[in-house]
Amino acid sequence: MEKLKILVLGDGLLGSELVKQTGWDYISRKKDNFNINDFNSTIPLHYNVIINCIAHTDTYSIEKDLHWQTNYVFVDKLISFCNDNNIKLVHISTDYLYSNSIPNASENDVPVHLKTWYGYTKLLGDGLVQLKSKNYLIIRCSHKPNPFPYQKAWNDQIGNFDYVDEIGRIIIDMVNNSLEGLYNVGTETKSILDLASKTNVVESVPAPKHVPKNITMDLNKFKKNMADAYNPFFSVAIPTYGYNGRGVEFLEFSLEKLMNQTFKDFEVILSDHSTDNTIKNVYDKWASILNIKYYKNEYGRGIISPNINNAMRFCKGAWIKVLFQDDFLYDDNSLRIQADILMANPNTKWAMTTFYHSNDGFNFYRLFYPHWNDLIWTGNNTMGCPSGMTIKNENLTFFNEGLNWLMDVDYYKRMFDIHGKPLIINDITYVNRTWGERLTDTIGEDLKKREFEMLKKRYA
Repeated sequence: MEKLKILVLGDGLLGSELVKQTGWDYISRKKDNFNINDFNSTIPLHYNVIINCIAHTDTYSIEKDLHWQTNYVFVDKLISFCNDNNIKLVHISTDYLYSNSIPNASENDVPVHLKTWYGYTKLLGDGLVQLKSKNYLIIRCSHKPNPFPYQKAWNDQIGNFDYVDEIGRIIIDMVNNSLEGLYNVGTETKSILDLASKTNVVESVPAPKHVPKNITMDLNKFKKNMADAYNPFFSVAIPTYGYNGRGVEFLEFSLEKLMNQTFKDFEVILSDHSTDNTIKNVYDKWASILNIKYYKNEYGRGIISPNINNAMRFCKGAWIKVLFQDDFLYDDNSLRIQADILMANPNTKWAMTTFYHSNDGFNFYRLFYPHWNDLIWTGNNTMGCPSGMTIKNENLTFFNEGLNWLMDVDYYKRMFDIHGKPLIINDITYVNRTWGERLTDTIGEDLKKREFEMLKKRYA
């Protein structure tokens, strides 16, 4: 399959989030002086997907011309440009089209009850895409800033909106799976108050009278087609960063091991905490070789848990195989051994595997057989590092982002409390690299003591 070359138009809330999570190229009206009335010479022609996040979104503005020029005339020109240059158009629309329509409106319902120029021009833009575009994906959704930035939240407006990072992840997944057509996109039905309360302490208030109260959508088409999209057996989740200049070396070494696996039903998910493009450059090199996806992650730098969690959220495989960047698979059969054992034990929720240690990646020492102990939360880690762990990709438990040293044993304890002991795989399937600047070797004694006291209060 040809690697997608993707360009995002716009750097507003959603456009910026898509770029932040993926590293995709983007053009904006502000940064690049992008002119929506004359842009043919501005957009390079080497892209095969354009995501249009440009819109005039002042919902209740009566400035008809701004809505008309941005949400309709520009879209018309963009459709022609994409058609002429064989580019797929991903057009970001809005759930607001269903204002004053029926509850749980589907893509087949006709949303003709709009009372704003914003909604009207967005609806006409959707129609143009459906009528004229040769290759398109229309996404009707709503995204909010995370955390919720206001002190008050409406308790009587319900819909399928969510925070921009969550909606962004969904859109990225749809684009990577090459979905086509018109889709209502969102998460479970909730009020603005429900959403706001997840990230802020807010006052519950009713929405103004002119604001539509029910903008729920039928999400069945979206759910079915995303479920039908390809899901591999394994997702290999690799949290990455610069590793003081050695990140590229370690990642390349690990990807070589993955390329040679005899079991091929897997994807690789890279979540990148680095501050430069070195990891992204490795992804660009390997994108045509492996089923690999890249997500930039600026949140929680300096702590590994947020980066593991971010990688796990993008995993589509039935099983998530965590693999730290400096660790690597033992031999060509490492994934096949695990797959065979997991398929033979269908009730398993999590597994830990036997491993070697290595200083240089080639010479191995100290074979380690994981086993459970009830005081693991104290730091008596008899299981090994998370690179030895494989977990069922359902109802995920995430790492505690407030921990750095004891994040692994805390995670094991919580998994034990939920699922019981892990399945122990006695075959050697990975190698723990023991070089001098691992996380374990750089954490100070004060932090270790503080985290121990935290877990002592929780589990003792």
